[in-house]
Amino acid sequence: MKKTMSKISLLLSFVLLTSFAWSQNKTVTGKIVDKTGNPISKATILVKGTNVGTSSDEMGSFSLSATAGSKILVISSVGFETIEMPIASGLMSISMEPSKSLMQEVVVVGYGVQKKATISGSVVSVKGTDLQKSPSVNLSNSIAGRLAGVVAVNRSGEPGYDGSSIRIRGANTLNNNDALIVIDGIPNRAGGLDRLNPADIETISVLKDASAAIYGARAANGVILITTKKGKSGKPELGYSFNQGYSQPTVIPKLANAAQYVNMLNDLDIYQLPASEWAAATAAYKSSGIYNGRKAPFSPTDIQKYSDGSDPWLYPNTDWYAATLKNWSPQSLHNVQLSGGSENIRYLTSIGYNNQDAYYKNSATGYSQYDIRVNLDAKISKNINLTMGMVGREESRRFPTKSAGTIFRMQMRGKPHQPAYWPDGRPGPDIENGENPVVITTDAGGYDRDKQSYFQTNGQLDIKIPYIEGLKFSGTAAIDKRFRSTKRWEIPWTLYERGVGFEANGTTPLLVASKRGPSEPRLTLGNETQLNILLGGIMTYEKKFKDHSLLVLAGTNKETIDGDNFNAYRRFFISTALDQMFA
Repeated sequence: MKKTMSKISLLLSFVLLTSFAWSQNKTVTGKIVDKTGNPISKATILVKGTNVGTSSDEMGSFSLSATAGSKILVISSVGFETIEMPIASGLMSISMEPSKSLMQEVVVVGYGVQKKATISGSVVSVKGTDLQKSPSVNLSNSIAGRLAGVVAVNRSGEPGYDGSSIRIRGANTLNNNDALIVIDGIPNRAGGLDRLNPADIETISVLKDASAAIYGARAANGVILITTKKGKSGKPELGYSFNQGYSQPTVIPKLANAAQYVNMLNDLDIYQLPASEWAAATAAYKSSGIYNGRKAPFSPTDIQKYSDGSDPWLYPNTDWYAATLKNWSPQSLHNVQLSGGSENIRYLTSIGYNNQDAYYKNSATGYSQYDIRVNLDAKISKNINLTMGMVGREESRRFPTKSAGTIFRMQMRGKPHQPAYWPDGRPGPDIENGENPVVITTDAGGYDRDKQSYFQTNGQLDIKIPYIEGLKFSGTAAIDKRFRSTKRWEIPWTLYERGVGFEANGTTPLLVASKRGPSEPRLTLGNETQLNILLGGIMTYEKKFKDHSLLVLAGTNKETIDGDNFNAYRRFFISTALDQMFA
């Protein structure tokens, strides 16, 4: 009896286990669409309380395997409200509603703001907090890849001139294809967007096609609207941010070393022979160092010494890129912000500093910037609001007297069997035109300085017309002042070529100093001033009718630009000690 009961028990256990294994998993399938029936791709589908999930394909379809106890699916997608649905047998049909918060989100457009739900044109935007994540010291480079339809192309990494050219949906006009830059409602501000402090940016909106039409013909290539941060009511808040970055060229060409180079010089003679004579000429060269009827320019012993570096005086081996460029170039950004205020007045003050070094060793190239911004918002009365902004910025660019193009050209043309520096530290001979890259990247030949200072103010007075609901007048004024001073000081520099014989010690080759560059010191000075004044007035009327709204806008702007410049040049200075025009 006991044996029989045991068998029955085992049999029941087996049946129960088999039944559980058969029913613990089930396949759930479905299709996800929006309100209009269009499929939603890349929606995330999760079994609630587990990590089991999948995503919908381009047709909105999905399939996943869930346990028998699973009851709820959680479906989410960017721009839609997250929903929970009971798991059903068969094909599930899931409809998602647009995100309410997204529909209520306000986007800056021409001369005002609109809810995303009411925008009919093409507008994309990015928040300032996202731009701060980029370590770039140039705001135009931070935009790359963050806005649909906007292409930022950077053609230079030189400090001070490393801005990107920005194209919105390609090139749309002849000659100038730049987008119109509007900062805090003021179009075409001096300095553009490149050197704005990323920590001061609230949002950047890009208007395309008809959305930009309100700005007229100069908006043919699109409009970039930049809104800076405002103060918030409450206790004063003090913040500090610091970003330390390092940069380097994306690709450095790998060139032949000295041994390879002199081997190729020898090969030039062989390649002048008929192909049938190459083998015999090569064999003769290896045995005697003579081929093609004359002594080879470089013997096997010479090539070996270029390769092993045993005699750097007579057999140098120079990598001109490594001799001129650093492995990493530092750049840093600092920012201090103070904000706060009451219900009637709010303020934000921001102070920034950034510094960017060049790729060269002992570099005369660099960029530094100081900027300060003060934004004030005041509620004067129930119907009158005042907004004011003030910006001060100084940009300092430093360069040697030779351009970056010349420097990189000399690195490419440099011969590896010539020295950048002699073993005692003195600079070697030039490659051409007196240009040795390790020297012309420094201030040995003088300097080229470019300083630009900006002082910009803007104010807006908003007045709600009493007794006429929805009618508002906005008066705008802006004054931008720019100062630029340039100073180029060119002086001769000294290079050293190998002479005949040796120094008194009998081992160090005799080096002969030679002057390169300009024959005498020379100075060029330049000064520019520019004054931009904008005055504008806009009248708007807005009325809502249940689910519909009406907005009428009319306005006018008057812009004036006035500028002066002055340049002076002098040469034949008797000394390099005093770099002043009067000397």
